Amino acid sequence: MVAAQKEMLFSQAIPVQTPQSKIGHARRLVVIMAGFISLAVILLTYVQVTWDKRVAVEQHVEEVKNLSTALTLQAESTIRDAHTVLLSIQAKLALSGYTEANFAEIRELSRVQLGVLRELESFAVADADGAALMTTVETAAAPFTAADREFFAYHRITRNPSLYIGSPIRSRLTGNWVIPLSLRLNDPEGNFRGVALASLNVQRFIDFYQEFDLGPEGSISLFKRDGYILARSRMPAESIGINISKSPVLQMMNEHGVPRGTLTAKSVIDGMTRIYGFDASTRYPIAVAAAISEHDALTVWRSRAMQAWLLSAITLVIFTGMTALIWRALTRQERMETRLQAMHSELAQANLTLEVIASEDALTRLANRRKFDETLDTAFRSLRSRDRPMALLLIDVDYFKRFNDGYGHPEGDEALKRVADVLRQSIRNDVDTAARYGGEEFALILPTANAESAPVVAERVRSGVEALRITNEGSPYGTLTVSIGIAVLPSNHRLQDPKDLLLAADKALYAAKAEGRNRIAHQSVCRSVFTNG
Repeated sequence: MVAAQKEMLFSQAIPVQTPQSKIGHARRLVVIMAGFISLAVILLTYVQVTWDKRVAVEQHVEEVKNLSTALTLQAESTIRDAHTVLLSIQAKLALSGYTEANFAEIRELSRVQLGVLRELESFAVADADGAALMTTVETAAAPFTAADREFFAYHRITRNPSLYIGSPIRSRLTGNWVIPLSLRLNDPEGNFRGVALASLNVQRFIDFYQEFDLGPEGSISLFKRDGYILARSRMPAESIGINISKSPVLQMMNEHGVPRGTLTAKSVIDGMTRIYGFDASTRYPIAVAAAISEHDALTVWRSRAMQAWLLSAITLVIFTGMTALIWRALTRQERMETRLQAMHSELAQANLTLEVIASEDALTRLANRRKFDETLDTAFRSLRSRDRPMALLLIDVDYFKRFNDGYGHPEGDEALKRVADVLRQSIRNDVDTAARYGGEEFALILPTANAESAPVVAERVRSGVEALRITNEGSPYGTLTVSIGIAVLPSNHRLQDPKDLLLAADKALYAAKAEGRNRIAHQSVCRSVFTNG
């Protein structure tokens, strides 16, 4: 039993608690919290940046939408004023005829309007052959004729009385690029008599549009519903007149029936992606599109986004540094606790070793006298409380003094160790206790053993020692033998002191030795009867 107790004590001496479990949990928590907070910072920054982008785009969308509406009204107003003058010329010619005096009066009235309307450049009247009947330009840049002009051909074959807005042309009166506005003139019978012409200066529209700051890549375009550009802020007058009927803006107007609105699309002119606001005139077949490039629209947003991400990065760096410091502190704490735990374990191991040394006989590795006394007292009181029997065997090596004198103490020690081995092999390790009682005396504590089982164990010990055949010339048997005294405590005993059991075993041992040694003597504690084996 001593060996089993020793093994159990060594296996349970060191607590299973480890600092790694607690600190490891704390470090995992730090990592999880760090990851969660970092993710939250990134997510919040992303949401903020995305929201700011949406606000920036919506702000510019509203801006170009309002601007296109205002510029459409401005272009419509300019054309309407010119249209009004042309209607006056048409009416005056129909009323007063094509006389020099009438043309002189028309010229003066037209020049007054030219001084009021900045986009108007000139007025002219052409006859049925296209020759000039009246112009507001005193010195023409080239001989005037309208016969080969698109607007002239249109009026000659079309009786439509509406204002015709032609594509930009180079004026023969001024040499500038102009937008021709014309009305058909009829004789009293309704036959074609000529055209009344007002010219809008393209460059003045361009200059006006360039006053609006839509960024380096922004643009404002005045165009006809059939796709011909009349004026554009980002192109010279010489390039005006190209057709953009395939542009997304005109497709929205003409194919989808959306006269005004906004969209983001690539320009068919330069391929740049822009945010467009467009508005079509309800009176004339013209429209204006104001656009800001997507890149320019997001310039301020990009700066703010970079600041936001930079701030987030700084926050994450600081937070990562703090996390690293916490991690390092936890690691140091873990190392300290590990060292303390190791020191505690070493101390517990040392205490256990001392306890084992204090309870173990150094020579035989059996329980020593101190451990024997403790075990006997504990077993006695435990079994008495449960009404269970027990037995005590006292064992003495016969003629051991003669053995020591004849063979020397080293041989005597070796013989005692071999006897101890026989005792260990003869008992139940998990229940019984084998002890060195003193000198050449040994003891066996057999809990729950009775008068039938105890002698069996005793005989196993006696015969086992005899079987060792250790020569002892000082013994009449010629070999080393043992004498054993057995004391059995029945289950219904009323003894109060284990010394009574020890005394009975000692008496039994004395009897075995008195009867010749190498034998077993048994004594019942309660009946004080000796039984020889």
